Amino acid sequence: MNKKVELLAPAGGYETMVGAFNAGADAVYLGGSKFGARAYADNFDTQQVLDAITYAHLHGKKIYMTVNTLVKEKEFGQVYDFMHPFAEKKLDGVIVQDLGVMRLIRDEFPEVELHASTQQTVTGVYGAKLLKELGCCRVVPARELSLTEMKAIREDADVEVEAFIHGAMCYCYSGVCLFSSMVGERSGNRGRCAQPCRLPYQMKGLKNNDETYPLSLKDMCTIDIIPELIEAGIDSFKIEGRMKRPEYAAGVTALYRKYIDMYYANPTGNISVSKEDMEILKGLYLRTGISEGYYHQHNGRNMVTISSPAYNGTSDKVLNMVKDKYLQGEKKIKCTLDAYLTLNEDIIVTMTVDKDGKMLVETVTGSTVQAASKRPMDEAAVIKQLDRLGNTPFEAEAINVVIEDMGNAAGIFVPASELNELRRELVDKMLPKLTGESDASLDTESGPDASFQKEKGGKSEGAESGQNRSKHHGDFHILVNKADQFKAVLDSIKDYDQMIRIYVDSDLFFSLKDELAANIKSLADSKRAEFVVALPFVTRTEEFDGTKDIRTILETGDSKGFSGVLVRNLEQLGFIKAQDYKGLIITDYGVYVWNNQAAALLQELADAKKSLDIAEISVPLELTIHEAKELSRALDGNVNIPRTYNIYGRTPMMVSAGCVKKTLDKCSGKLHEFNREKMNLVDRMGNVLPVTTNCRNCYNVIWNAHPTSLHKKLDNIRNMELFDHFRIDLTTESMEESTLVCGAYLHGNQSAFDALDQKGYTTGHFKREVE
Repeated sequence: MNKKVELLAPAGGYETMVGAFNAGADAVYLGGSKFGARAYADNFDTQQVLDAITYAHLHGKKIYMTVNTLVKEKEFGQVYDFMHPFAEKKLDGVIVQDLGVMRLIRDEFPEVELHASTQQTVTGVYGAKLLKELGCCRVVPARELSLTEMKAIREDADVEVEAFIHGAMCYCYSGVCLFSSMVGERSGNRGRCAQPCRLPYQMKGLKNNDETYPLSLKDMCTIDIIPELIEAGIDSFKIEGRMKRPEYAAGVTALYRKYIDMYYANPTGNISVSKEDMEILKGLYLRTGISEGYYHQHNGRNMVTISSPAYNGTSDKVLNMVKDKYLQGEKKIKCTLDAYLTLNEDIIVTMTVDKDGKMLVETVTGSTVQAASKRPMDEAAVIKQLDRLGNTPFEAEAINVVIEDMGNAAGIFVPASELNELRRELVDKMLPKLTGESDASLDTESGPDASFQKEKGGKSEGAESGQNRSKHHGDFHILVNKADQFKAVLDSIKDYDQMIRIYVDSDLFFSLKDELAANIKSLADSKRAEFVVALPFVTRTEEFDGTKDIRTILETGDSKGFSGVLVRNLEQLGFIKAQDYKGLIITDYGVYVWNNQAAALLQELADAKKSLDIAEISVPLELTIHEAKELSRALDGNVNIPRTYNIYGRTPMMVSAGCVKKTLDKCSGKLHEFNREKMNLVDRMGNVLPVTTNCRNCYNVIWNAHPTSLHKKLDNIRNMELFDHFRIDLTTESMEESTLVCGAYLHGNQSAFDALDQKGYTTGHFKREVE
């Protein structure tokens, strides 16, 4: 049988880590003082992380650190110094979201494994292959994937798969959620999610208009399907819960350990989880109701805690049982000490430790044993000194003392202080043998590699000369999702005297009527407009293979007047790379470039054949204008890639596999057809949140109540001369509203601007910095 699955437990603090290991975890994941996606957990300070690594390695366990937030340009210089002591201590792996951080760790700390966080929204084989090419040896796919999709990633991408098996579930694809950020400045991409998905909402238009919790998923519990998960080839079973108490981590770990071991003891047997064990799990901070997650279903009402997102009551009996069994402190390593005290010869003391059947021995020698002048040293006195291992990782199972006084009636004498020093020296010598740490350390003087530092801070020739930059500083691009929006845009550009780029949603691309299709070809051929297909927010190969649509777009787009694609995620980026596509490739704001090193990593994908030459990037929606300026200036100095800045559009606050319509009403019955439907959720404050369905790829988008509009800031932004293009996204707007937006931005129509003011808008994160 192949290697056994790893059981990976959460640790929000040191006590939790120890408890999880005591309960049978093979590894724990934890956050340091910075850059972790659970900013409100206790987390570990630097010394605690170092101590955790030592403790884990002493016991044959592993530590993975979460460096899984997005890092702003102004913060990026802190990452190297933050990571250095942990890499020097032989940290086992880092779970990463930010592409720039990934690049730094790969290049500066190559001995530390790179694991792609679930925040990278890996939804298929192509995204996993791409991350492997960029240096990751493990991916944590989106929780939404089926077991079949997980298995395909493991087999076809040939990369380790770490999958969640227990704990809380996000409604939105991880890494894509901007809900908390937009409504309260607490970004999920920065570890500070306020969990608006756990709040009540109403759905307009239903007969029963009561407040419910349609975005609150039940907690995942897969203990019943452990054999199936193991046989799918998953490498690491991950338990969610760094914000939860030590009893949760230890109790859940112990039960999964039990049933994992039962499977390996009898792989062909029938494993049934006892009623008593299931009750214990339910008594450990599980929400009302549980589900097996997405492993066997794409979505469903049965996965949602519609009536209440509250936790079940916890059982004091269970908590006390877990505490007594697993939370009684660190485990000690059994050792044997042997002391040889011979008159007129050097003191010799040895320590022996059994490590997985191999005997490790260390020896220290001291000064010459003297004849006693007063009270002689006896065996009990020697044992007393050597047994003082209390604040070390060791515990003496046996202490053997041999005293040879060579017939001297006075006996022998050894200073107690020297025995203490020899004991400490033995501990210090044995520790590296058990942990695998050597005396060799990283270069602490030079800091980051010189070439990396130059990229990060130096000006390049291209930046000074304007080489490789777009000639169109500050022109407009418009994205349309519906045919009536497209018609409004085409009408508005008839008397527009500049070339314009129009992004056409992929569903619209496939359903274009003859008249619109002819307009596209004519405008493209006359160079009056450029057309690009905006790919879906999510691409999967579940029941419906979304890559087939992308292949059709790549193969037929040019003949229809389309010159490129807007890429929304890593799965699409990986697929396009595999097709050797030569058209225009533009990454959307969801392919996060928060720092110039993230852009540098993307540019690495343009190999000698230019198989993935990214032409432009999009500035992330969560950056303030000042942060966007810092990023843009850094790109000028290092990467020289054109960038687009969004100035209008509703923010997609959630993209979900779950379907609000199916949960609160019923499925449209048009699964995998080119079908869009719109409904509205109303929050507690009366804000109306539009929800659109993408039936072709089976996902929902929940949009912000108001569009972001920077029409009053536009002149100042353009005067900065830092952005190559300004993008207008038409999402849920009607034809009339689309005409209004185009009149304001393209033609500077004051009455249109006044109408935008009256309709209501937000300036998004223009000045509101996310925590």
